[in-house]
Amino acid sequence: MELHTKNPKLFERLSLYYSTVIRFLLNILLVIIIIALVVGVGKAGYDLYHALNEPLEKLLQQMLLDVVFIVALIEITITILGYLKDGKVHVRYIVDTILIIMLNEVVSLWFKKPDLAEAGGIALIIVALALTRITTIKYDPKDAS
Repeated sequence: MELHTKNPKLFERLSLYYSTVIRFLLNILLVIIIIALVVGVGKAGYDLYHALNEPLEKLLQQMLLDVVFIVALIEITITILGYLKDGKVHVRYIVDTILIIMLNEVVSLWFKKPDLAEAGGIALIIVALALTRITTIKYDPKDAS
């Protein structure tokens, strides 16, 4: 069953307008993310400088959390750039971004005493995301030749 519009020119103009607005908003978001990356790197340096007289464990904890946050911002940037380039978002990029954010949660759990239910829930989510990631690679339409 095909859908037919009564006024195809109006539909084309609305589609063009919508995609232009979305691309404009994504470009603004990209600029904001780049600013956040610069601030994140600056904050990591600031935290490193001010934690030099702290125990090494605290210093490494703070740096690890800062770095994982910066990597999550980079993954979001890659997703936005992929959409702006291809006009669609690849599932692989979204799963990678969520995996990085979940990695941040795992690292946060290392530094506090998690209960078994919380650790098990995060482990289950990560396993499901890993299986989704493997499935998206295996059944990628680009590879179906």
